[in-house]
Amino acid sequence: RRIMPIRILKNLKRHAWRACLQRKEMTKITLKRQSPFSADLMFAMVADIDRYHEFLPYCVASRVKTRTTAPVGEGSQELLKAELMIRYKIVQESFMSNVTLDCAKGVIEARQMTGPFKHLFNQWVFDDNEVGSTIEFTLDFEFRVPLLRKIIAPLMGRAVETMVGAFEERARHIYGD
Repeated sequence: RRIMPIRILKNLKRHAWRACLQRKEMTKITLKRQSPFSADLMFAMVADIDRYHEFLPYCVASRVKTRTTAPVGEGSQELLKAELMIRYKIVQESFMSNVTLDCAKGVIEARQMTGPFKHLFNQWVFDDNEVGSTIEFTLDFEFRVPLLRKIIAPLMGRAVETMVGAFEERARHIYGD
């Protein structure tokens, strides 16, 4: 009679461990910033993926592999396949993403096709205001490897701040103070 509860307990532990490893833990980070530059200028700068390696920390290569236009309502969207290569110390990863540029709405969205994440989505939203523009950046991600989720996920907020700061610095460099 005592063997049965021990077996049940072992099975519960095994299933709990498996469930813990399979649990989806997506993280969402959103930053909102004010820029002295117009939404159109900021949109154009962020859309220039081929130049990311010139100013983004840890980005060692960036290129748009394909570019097409798709009609949407009375306007159109540009659809890109873009590749980024990121290197930090001895770790190097490539990301391939589908990127949508919707100039009429002032929105840029990227979804990872290949790379180290189970899920990676980011969105830029640009809106003009009386002093320039408001920019909102959202990053939604989930790591493939549970161990990476525990180690790196807490650092992603700082990484996003650094990346958005690099874009702000790039805007000042291109468009002046």
